[in-house]
Amino acid sequence: MKNFTLLMILCTVISTVSAFAQELTNLSFLQGGGYTLIFRHSSADVGADRGGTTGPLVDSLWWMRCNSTDSRQLSSTGRNEAMNIGRTFKRLNIKISRIASSEFCRCYESAILMNTGLPLTLSPGLTMTLYNQDLRRRTIDSLAAPMPPQGTNTVLVTHQIDFSDTLYSRVAALAWSDAAIYRNRLNARPEFIGFIRAATWNQQAVGIARQDEAPVSEITVAPNPTSEMLSLRTPEKYRVRIINQLGQVLVDDDTLKDSRSLNIEDWARGAYTVIFSNSKRTVSQQFLKN
Repeated sequence: MKNFTLLMILCTVISTVSAFAQELTNLSFLQGGGYTLIFRHSSADVGADRGGTTGPLVDSLWWMRCNSTDSRQLSSTGRNEAMNIGRTFKRLNIKISRIASSEFCRCYESAILMNTGLPLTLSPGLTMTLYNQDLRRRTIDSLAAPMPPQGTNTVLVTHQIDFSDTLYSRVAALAWSDAAIYRNRLNARPEFIGFIRAATWNQQAVGIARQDEAPVSEITVAPNPTSEMLSLRTPEKYRVRIINQLGQVLVDDDTLKDSRSLNIEDWARGAYTVIFSNSKRTVSQQFLKN
């Protein structure tokens, strides 16, 4: 009995050490590239998912809408978390060459707010239970397994779901804004090396985040909601991007200064994300087209 008790204590200690070893806080290894970072979307506690995987509800594409009456959306905390991930990429010179996300708004908005400047791929295979398990399993392997170009990394944004694959089972343990890190290997499946938690991304971004705390009240997106004209105003030069509910970039202008008016009468109804960025800060706002 005594030996059994000692064995149980030893197993607990080993398990604790192993779990601790999987927590990655020094992110400099990502600067060399060759990794795949699989994120769970940032904090999303606004609204609730309608559900429905058959019939008219699926035809409506409810999960893609950036509307809290259709599906859970990023909170203000979540939006800042996503921007902090991007700030960390920038601050530590972590290069990203490919980014893909689930079709859910909370996922692709998280990816967009990381501000990588790359085109975003929306993947059904990264989406939750709307598609079959086999598709998700094949997709995660096809996206995560290929070696990224030298010196760069791959970013995937998904949910806390089980891909029914032993290698990617760690994704099911992710909290909001956490990432599971995999080392890519030639002619072999990736190797799981650990987790980077949301707190680490936030802490690493502190230097740039402080710059972003400068007053931004003069940046306006109005009227909100609107049905015809949209006015953008900024106190200094910004790059502005407007992204629709499907993650498509409708406006990308790096010359915005002072003000600009857009006629959006022909745009689809729904929520849109506006990202203002320059060398000093990144600001995200939303407006509703009715």
